[in-house]
Amino acid sequence: MLRTDAFRLPGWVANAWKFGLRIFLSAGLLACGLAGTSSRAEDRVVAQSRPMPVGKAVPMAAGTATLISVESLPWVTNEYSARFRYDSADNPKLAALRQRHSLDAVVAPGKDEFQKQLLLMDWTHRQFRKFGKPTSDARGAAEILAGIEAGNTYFCAQYAQVLVSASASLGWVNRPLALRRHQGVAKVGGSTEHSVTEIWSNQHRKWVMLDPTSNLHVEKDGVPLNAVEIRQEWFYRGGSNLVFVAGSERKRYRKADLPIFVARMEGFGDLTFEPDEPDKYGFTAFIPNTDLMDSGYDYGKMFIVQDGLCDGTRWHERKVPAQPLVEPYFPIGQAALRILDEGGRVVVQIDTLTPNLARFEVRLDGGDWIERSARWVWDLRPGRNRMEARTVNRFGVTGPESGAVVEVGL
Repeated sequence: MLRTDAFRLPGWVANAWKFGLRIFLSAGLLACGLAGTSSRAEDRVVAQSRPMPVGKAVPMAAGTATLISVESLPWVTNEYSARFRYDSADNPKLAALRQRHSLDAVVAPGKDEFQKQLLLMDWTHRQFRKFGKPTSDARGAAEILAGIEAGNTYFCAQYAQVLVSASASLGWVNRPLALRRHQGVAKVGGSTEHSVTEIWSNQHRKWVMLDPTSNLHVEKDGVPLNAVEIRQEWFYRGGSNLVFVAGSERKRYRKADLPIFVARMEGFGDLTFEPDEPDKYGFTAFIPNTDLMDSGYDYGKMFIVQDGLCDGTRWHERKVPAQPLVEPYFPIGQAALRILDEGGRVVVQIDTLTPNLARFEVRLDGGDWIERSARWVWDLRPGRNRMEARTVNRFGVTGPESGAVVEVGL
């Protein structure tokens, strides 16, 4: 059985996240615009460089340089990140979806990125008028939305497909998840399975679960949670710390407030979020592709978080991550920084896992953002030097900002 402490970040991972070190859990880079950014020649140069230690003065060509701090998400590649296939910015179906349904106007009222993402989930939820077993074999957001107009019925898997592709059309990475109850059936009947998504939030610098069928996300202490964090809190801590944030008004509910009325659906009745609905996180399966309008769900490469809670229940047999809160949760869109001492000069190396990467941008000492290569020499001046870095993808979405401070003394 997977113990509750198996959900905690191991020390070496926690330190990597703190200092922004480059983590290699397996070799290989990803396709579809994912950037591991140094060439073989650059790798040989980097191998001759030395990482600058934090807090220790290093001799430079003139004076000394001290790395005061580095704030950076790490560059993580592993066997699970390598399974993922992302929709391409060149896919004309994304542009058509974005334009046909005026998605820029849908998210425009949001005051920040996460509010915009929640507005997109709310829009997705409101497109569906009937709920139940699909009455057409529509595949992909465009076909599903056309099917809704034709009067067809759909359920959670189609909600997720629409949200994943609508997100991709706006430059956000949103991946589909399949859930299955760990034991038994729902107390009030209904399906034992469910479909949700996890969107990458640059604002919160993490993956966040979005449930477009119930039009909700889940928080703890004001921080939105991913699916496995919800699983941990629900099964191992009783769920009392969870806050279910639901509806267009983002009303907040506790466990004791369940069930939540979601919507009245034609031909179905009341759609509700029942008190035992989170039991469906018993099996939490990651479907590793977002190009759903072209490929559908890639169940073959799916992997599943499960443990002894699931004993006695048969479901799909797939690879199970040993560290469920770490291995599936590689950061994307990050500008992972390495600050290097290279023979009397300071060199900045930026690595990233960014689908549809367009460029890196850097800001020095609060100035303007300018484009920079993945590896460049930091021209330092006496005193304190501040550098910030970020990625920009081909949709114009900027990643979470990284930063470093170097003090130069003469």
